[in-house]
Amino acid sequence: MTPRTPQYQGPEGVVGSHLLEALSTEDGIRTVFLLFVLVGAGAFLGGMARSALSTLLPGRTGTFAANMVGSAVVGFSAALPVLWPAFLGAGFAGAVSTLSTMAKEMGAMVRQKQWWPLARYVLVTCAFGIVAAWFGLKYGLRVMPAF
Repeated sequence: MTPRTPQYQGPEGVVGSHLLEALSTEDGIRTVFLLFVLVGAGAFLGGMARSALSTLLPGRTGTFAANMVGSAVVGFSAALPVLWPAFLGAGFAGAVSTLSTMAKEMGAMVRQKQWWPLARYVLVTCAFGIVAAWFGLKYGLRVMPAF
């Protein structure tokens, strides 16, 4: 692990200097550009997967499945080297998971006063999401030597 430069004091207070440090060299600019490309490519694939999931599994089932896939992929990507979490975690998992659709579905349940289904949906999604992330991380740590 290399030492990092001191924090940059910006108008909003202390800001991490990692991006500024990376942009100060030509290699750093390439790395930041590569990260943006990887996140974009992962988001493209994640969006396609999300679209396929909502076609195959409409409604809350599809939303739940998408969020479980996203949780597992985030856990998996956390065990991998630097560029993989950008592609898989921020890109793919960020696009395949859908808190906005879940919020819309929860709002509909609130309007219809479906309190128990709402509580069950939230609790099951959160609990299974944590378990999915844990299994993803466990599997990622197992395959990590291959990377």
